[in-house]
Amino acid sequence: MPSDNPAKESLELEQRAQRHAALHRDPDAELSAALEGTFPASDPVSVQAPVTAGSSSLAEWVVDETEEIAESAGERVTELQHMLADEIRARPLIAVSWALAAGAILGFLASR
Repeated sequence: MPSDNPAKESLELEQRAQRHAALHRDPDAELSAALEGTFPASDPVSVQAPVTAGSSSLAEWVVDETEEIAESAGERVTELQHMLADEIRARPLIAVSWALAAGAILGFLASR
């Protein structure tokens, strides 16, 4: 009995075709098809590492990205240093207690 819903019929036809293809498919062909679907065939390097204006090669792009990451990391370290200094100024006794505890632990570990 045919269904009145064309979307349902289309889905059932597609599922039947997929089941049929799965029964008659070679595992190596399936892997190849999955890899082709995952990685673009045209230019995989440009998809993974887009070249920006002013950068004519992958090496320049890597250098630019590395510099940006290093700059960002430096800014974060500076922020953490300022936060730590502010915390020490706000609560000096707690800071001294933490330093004493850390020194005791390091001294204990070093004496072993």
